Amino acid sequence: MNFWADIQAIFNNREIALLLWIAVIVLAVLLSKLRKSLFPIIQILTKRLFLIIFSLIGAYLFGIIILFKNLEVWQNSNLKDVLFWLFTVGLILVFKINDAKSNSYFKGIFLSAIKWTIVLEFVVNLYSFSLFTEIIILPVLVFLALTQAVAEMDEKHKVVSKFLQNIIAIAGLSIFSYSLYKTVINFDAVLTFQNLVSFLLPSTITILFIPFVYFLALYSTYESYFIHLDFMTIKKDKVKETKKLILRIANINLDKLLRIKKNFEKRVFYDDTDLKSYINSISKQSKI
Repeated sequence: MNFWADIQAIFNNREIALLLWIAVIVLAVLLSKLRKSLFPIIQILTKRLFLIIFSLIGAYLFGIIILFKNLEVWQNSNLKDVLFWLFTVGLILVFKINDAKSNSYFKGIFLSAIKWTIVLEFVVNLYSFSLFTEIIILPVLVFLALTQAVAEMDEKHKVVSKFLQNIIAIAGLSIFSYSLYKTVINFDAVLTFQNLVSFLLPSTITILFIPFVYFLALYSTYESYFIHLDFMTIKKDKVKETKKLILRIANINLDKLLRIKKNFEKRVFYDDTDLKSYINSISKQSKI
């Protein structure tokens, strides 16, 4: 009994329902023929590159937690918030680094982190229904969302898609209304320092995580582009000189690096072009 009370003290019913369904899905996959398809994915994720990335993410998040502890705003119960953030936001940001086509991409992440939708998420997740209700609601909503997404792909199913959108909207409004009602009638209980920390934690971690994603995207771009340069010519000395100049001129500026990558021409390896002036010039072009 004490164990279950401890679980409920850390997780709300919505989170417990989510964890239970994840456990059921994982167990079902492991007991079915689908488990064989997991091996290639596991092999990829356990390669040296991914292990290094995961270790760096862990070290970075540990540093953020230490910072929060030093500021005396951290409680051990916040660990589950960090884990939920990692698997719903953090890893998605990491695996989408190829979308970082300019510095404005990171400005977008910052703005998304401070949007009012964070408030909405906080209010909706602050209060949940009974565990049984949450266990029923969660798969139904997921099924509706997936069905609507599939229907939206085909113009023939536009009416079905619109109908499902309305159903999902009504369900979302109902959940929000319930949470808002509970928030208002229990305002004194809601207005606590711990709830404030929980409210600010996801957006704060996202903002603090931006430099990590930025430098990961920068490193990834350098690595892939330098490999590409190696295959552009057999003149290895010129390639080596070009790489040094790109590092010196672009440095940690992703925009400059992407401009160079887009506008660099193979011909400069074979004519009398001044590499330094040329690279400096294309790094300043207005469009990426």
